[in-house]
Amino acid sequence: MSEGQPYTADIRWTTHGVAHIRGDRWGDVGFGQGYACARDHLPTIADQIIKVRSERARFHGAGPDGAHLASDLGYRALGVRGRAPELRDAQPAHIRELVAGYAAGYNAWLAEALDTDALPDWCRGAGWVRPIEELDLWTYYVDIGLLASGRNLAEVVGRAEAPGPDGPAAPSPVSALGGGAGASNGWAFGGDATASGHGLVVANPHFPWGGEARFWECHLTLPGELDVYGVALLGAPGVQMGFNAHVAWAHTFSRGSRFTLAQLDLVPGSPTSYRYGDEVREMTAHDETIEVLEDDGTLTSVTRTLWRSHHGPMVNLPLIGWGLDTGFTYRDANLDNNHVMSQFLGMAQATSMDAFQSVFEEIQGMPWVNTLAADRTGRAWFIDASATPYLSDDAIERFHERLQTDLIAQILFDSRVALLDGSDPGDEWQDDPGARSPGLLPHHRLPQFERRDFAVNANDSHWLNHPDERLEGYSPLHGLERTARSLRTRQNLLTAGRLAAAGDLTNERAIAAILSNESLSAELLCDDVIARATAAGTVTSDGVDVDLTRAAEILAAWDRRSDLTSVGATLWREFVAGFDSKQMQAAGPLFAHDYDPASPVTTPHGLAEPDELAGDVVVAALAKAVRLLDQAGVPIDAPLGDVQWAQRGEHRVPVHGGYEGEGVLNILAPFGALNSLSLEPGPAPLVPVAPERTMTSGIATGGYRTTYGTSFLMAVELTDDGPQGIGLLAYGQSGDDRSPHHVDGTEAYAAKATRPLLFTDDAIESDPNLIRRTLRSSSRPESQVRGQP
Repeated sequence: MSEGQPYTADIRWTTHGVAHIRGDRWGDVGFGQGYACARDHLPTIADQIIKVRSERARFHGAGPDGAHLASDLGYRALGVRGRAPELRDAQPAHIRELVAGYAAGYNAWLAEALDTDALPDWCRGAGWVRPIEELDLWTYYVDIGLLASGRNLAEVVGRAEAPGPDGPAAPSPVSALGGGAGASNGWAFGGDATASGHGLVVANPHFPWGGEARFWECHLTLPGELDVYGVALLGAPGVQMGFNAHVAWAHTFSRGSRFTLAQLDLVPGSPTSYRYGDEVREMTAHDETIEVLEDDGTLTSVTRTLWRSHHGPMVNLPLIGWGLDTGFTYRDANLDNNHVMSQFLGMAQATSMDAFQSVFEEIQGMPWVNTLAADRTGRAWFIDASATPYLSDDAIERFHERLQTDLIAQILFDSRVALLDGSDPGDEWQDDPGARSPGLLPHHRLPQFERRDFAVNANDSHWLNHPDERLEGYSPLHGLERTARSLRTRQNLLTAGRLAAAGDLTNERAIAAILSNESLSAELLCDDVIARATAAGTVTSDGVDVDLTRAAEILAAWDRRSDLTSVGATLWREFVAGFDSKQMQAAGPLFAHDYDPASPVTTPHGLAEPDELAGDVVVAALAKAVRLLDQAGVPIDAPLGDVQWAQRGEHRVPVHGGYEGEGVLNILAPFGALNSLSLEPGPAPLVPVAPERTMTSGIATGGYRTTYGTSFLMAVELTDDGPQGIGLLAYGQSGDDRSPHHVDGTEAYAAKATRPLLFTDDAIESDPNLIRRTLRSSSRPESQVRGQP
């Protein structure tokens, strides 16, 4: 775009506030997308810009337990701002134009909203809500690339002070280590599975319902160059998940490792020196200074000395810290990923499966997700193309041994953190000339397969995404092989297998299967639990008499779903929440028959018998479930919709869905594995009934207020007449709780009422809620509307 040349974009909003944006140039498309997304989510994007600029403490103070200060310091140490110019300059001209337009569109909406009530109360008039520079967006895109890595380590990096004369600094609080493992279901069906013989894709990402990790639904058109529908992360241009006329794709969070921690053997008396093979290496120090807002409104400067090994920044881990003998450092596979935007834009422009696959091979920019895709000819494809460290065979052998013998390594890996020996040169990442960056696996070493029936993924590793496809011999940093699958993965494989075997799959049948809310754990165990409870009668649980006969009657009448009308769903939920994830995957207190890698879809199974020493753990778990529900004020015969809800502003919307332990496809729960790092306010916290269940069932006084789970739900078939899709955005298109689009998506989700995903001009123009607007950057936008947005 020539200097000073105005941007022009046509926006058509359809039902539920979906924005269809058309421009004649890349900058015009970015301008329209930036404007429309900011209209729905400007405060959340602005908050993220302040975060990556290391200015949270400047505007909000040091934060609880110094969290804002640590975050600011950590982002400085990660160098996200310093890397932004390199990321920008690495892009082709059309992507730079797209982002420049996005920044201009954001600022155009802000100019309209300032000095009005268009912004929500929580940010109106705040000094951090201000125009952004193009470089601010590039800084944020570095951070998006770190969603499964450095983003979640920023605070522990910012707290990594070396031990001094008074000894080591206190370990970071547990809250400082963010969770970076979202969940999702993704299905790609080939022509052998569908009624039409074309490909069909189902996307069911499970993400937070608040904060920066939400999706925003849009349709972007640049005639002759781009015509893509789907969702984008807030503040990000383009579409990250969706479809065009030829290919559709879904993503699920990869089980693999996007970074590694390295344990350093420190030199006695010198905690900033470490052994490396036969030599001693010195860490390098760098001082970072942050402005901090004090309670009296003044600004003070805080300087902290942080450290780096040759691997990368030092970290101060919760519970472990940085000691006198051992320290920890980290290396990130996505910190230098300059190809993310080219990756997603190339996928959006692909005109065939071959072209789609070529993007992965040539660009290698996928940061942290699996991809499941299908095309119009009926080809279905799975790949985990996430950026993954490349270890030698010897290092892989040591890694497996470490998981068996090193308690710290085991605990970290359970949290999806891979630990290497940073003092052993043999554990260094290996270089391959075919990889996107030094130290990463090249494309030809990535797990993938293509079929004409189906492929699925539900966040377990690459090993089993079709019952007959065992991908073996890949790096454990892609995830482990021949290990037990989650109940949700097993339910995905069983359900998709049944749908594919019928050979008559449609969009409607696929969505109905996702939203059926059928519980695999109940299918496997409920009848036996009922029999055990009936035989037990009245038992004592923590000094309270509990009548399990009544509980058994409720479970016997339960439909074994997590629907709004399901009576017994909460009782079963609290029962299975009494067992941890490992007990769900092996013989033990819950299952009688152990996991068998030869039968991974059907094992473990069968209810365990009482233990001679521990007693009847099953009966005890059910009795505790009855007791916890009573403490929460939840009748054990309450329909799920009476006690599970989503709070959307002033609206309490009863919602269906379950949590991970139940083995349902449709996750909707009070807790999720991907943390929001947004300062966006939410409703006041509920009073927990059992703190140990905060991160499982999430039961609290009154029941279950959901905050995480099904977000964008899409089924799309690639037909000869163009893509035909249905779906919804479960938390709505707008983050402003005064907007009707903050709640209408949730009401549609609750009713299981999908809508057409409008792709053609005729379909868009026929929408009964159509609103049109032409935006021009040189003046206030002019409107041509059937109503005002």
